[in-house]
Amino acid sequence: MVSRGEKDASVNGAPPLSRRRVLTDSMSVLAAAGLVDAGFGSGKAFAATADWTHWGWPQPYQQISDKSVNWLKSKDWWPLNIAWNPLWSDGNILLYTMKRYKLLEKRGIKAKFQPILTAGVMNEAFIPGRIQIAQAGSLSLPPLIDLKIPTVAVATYPAQRQPFLVHPDSPLRVLSDLKGQKVLKRPAVCGVTYGSTNYLGLMIAARVLGLKEGTDFVVDNMGPGTIITMPNGVDVTAIWAPNGVLMVDFLKNARIIGLVDTYEIFNGYSYVRGEISQKAPDVVQAYVDAFLESRLLLELNSREIIDTFIKDPSQQGREPKLIKLDVEYNCLNPSPTINYPYRDTDGFWDDLEAFQDNIMAALNVFPRRYSKADFHAIIQPQYMGSAYARLGWKPPAAPAFIPADWKGKVGEPPYPPYGLMYMGKQNFPKPNDLLKPWPFGGVLYKP
Repeated sequence: MVSRGEKDASVNGAPPLSRRRVLTDSMSVLAAAGLVDAGFGSGKAFAATADWTHWGWPQPYQQISDKSVNWLKSKDWWPLNIAWNPLWSDGNILLYTMKRYKLLEKRGIKAKFQPILTAGVMNEAFIPGRIQIAQAGSLSLPPLIDLKIPTVAVATYPAQRQPFLVHPDSPLRVLSDLKGQKVLKRPAVCGVTYGSTNYLGLMIAARVLGLKEGTDFVVDNMGPGTIITMPNGVDVTAIWAPNGVLMVDFLKNARIIGLVDTYEIFNGYSYVRGEISQKAPDVVQAYVDAFLESRLLLELNSREIIDTFIKDPSQQGREPKLIKLDVEYNCLNPSPTINYPYRDTDGFWDDLEAFQDNIMAALNVFPRRYSKADFHAIIQPQYMGSAYARLGWKPPAAPAFIPADWKGKVGEPPYPPYGLMYMGKQNFPKPNDLLKPWPFGGVLYKP
């Protein structure tokens, strides 16, 4: 595709018609007239048929078996309870789309979506089985490993930007200014959420930069609601997406002095009860298929979906302009392969999870060290791979958020620049992304 999503989305009003839709519709007309090739030299105009939806999903929908339905009912897991975080970048609008378009129901699953805002509460409901599918940051996995809760991670939410922030008038310019108290002449107060990804990023940065806790800085444990206010008495803080954008560009109460991404590679997961993978794998496949289809629907119908999402009760009180930017950065700009759950591909994700979680173990946040095998048992790319096979997509050789010429090595920070906001708009499909022809938005793309 020449362009993806609402690349010129305005933050001052309703976003314009998707450039992708304009281009694909225009190319369809021109291709039909024999004036251009739509796609990469071998594409052509393509109308939705009984075999494909306009947004590129094959028909008919695969239905889960009666056996799987009966098994879920025997576990009292019917309807299937799915937790989603309405405030979490990427995962919020994807699951909203899944719910709005009844993508699970179309596959034979009766589903109920439960809004839950924190990873801790997610796991409190997931561990006893009150919810069967959850979404949370990668630091939610070690407690499940320790408690031997069968779990499979089937999709990722990677590389969401986390900045280090200071007050706008702070004398600090970079995080290394904390070393030796050379700027503040005292230990800096770092307000982060203990045990969270921003805490982990701070502590890895301290190791890399040679900062000493207690001498160069002290940690003040505070929740995200407090962090967002950038309270007096805090010198440095850090926060996950989209709150950094909220603070810098909307509240204007903070300034960025560096990125947590330089030291910690953020990831999160959609994860499912392992018993379902064992006894009813078609249910897991249906969820992953619906997850991926929701991304395609968002690509094609972004204006409508974003507008209705903004009006949803789950978004009450949120800044509409921020919601639009958040969707653009985390959903419309990246390749739709962004959620692929790697297993030991150049260190993603098995090695990275073990490296970062073992730092938390060294800080006594986690009770023990973790091995690559611990995460290898949980991260299950075969479900996303099966969905790609139906679409004719080739599983990506490398994560979409890593530049082709990236020189970093997982587990050896500081890392060169990477990430969703750094890389900007990504075209899809590119040459070699497809294994067979795939239709989207009125254009047929060929390998």
